[in-house]
Amino acid sequence: MSKSEKQKTCIVTGAGRGIGYCISKSMQGAGYSVIGLDKEFKKDRKSYSFPTKKMDLSRSEDIKESCSWICKNFEKVDVLVNCAGITIPSINHYSYEKWKSTFLVNLDAPFLLIEGLKSHVIAAKGSIINISSLNGKIAFPDNPAYVSSKTGLDGLTRAYALELGKFGVRVNSIAPGYIRTEMTGDSWSVKEKRKKREERTMLKRWGTPDDLVGPVLFLASNHSAYVTGQTLYVDGGWSSKGF
Repeated sequence: MSKSEKQKTCIVTGAGRGIGYCISKSMQGAGYSVIGLDKEFKKDRKSYSFPTKKMDLSRSEDIKESCSWICKNFEKVDVLVNCAGITIPSINHYSYEKWKSTFLVNLDAPFLLIEGLKSHVIAAKGSIINISSLNGKIAFPDNPAYVSSKTGLDGLTRAYALELGKFGVRVNSIAPGYIRTEMTGDSWSVKEKRKKREERTMLKRWGTPDDLVGPVLFLASNHSAYVTGQTLYVDGGWSSKGF
């Protein structure tokens, strides 16, 4: 892949499936040159209309190598979407191993990617978008690592918004509520759980990956030129609902 100034470059983690896949396809459809990063991709690589690169976001060595590859092949990075995330719920006892595994992907990886690509994002006066969660604001049971890592990701967003603002770089978070993906499989497949989560929203429905496309495109574009350091909740009104 040769260096190109013709298209804006967008890096998306977690592009192999779910929200990351949907964001990658949508950004490509909007004219961006997209590079999708993930640990696993479908065997049928024809499913991906954008270039993909396999990497393990829990390994700092993989992240370093991928950042070097991106910086070598592209003059700048216009948009970085840190979308990949994992959740490992556990009832009664939560192990340190699960805690560490969650933080490696949900918080360490975004930090390492921002640091590794920072100079290229500055060169583009670009936009960094971290996919956080409603759990960054509201505590849910049996998953302290997920709640804590997403709270930390919102803090990381504010920290880098302050650090990079002087270079014209904007950093924001998008915090989804319950989105129907493989990651939320049990909450969707059990009818009682699915209905309970629907009722917690103002819109009385679950979200879909497509519901995140507009917010990502907005934060990636000049339409949000004066927006930074913010967390945008895309949760059907869950975080604002009272009675």
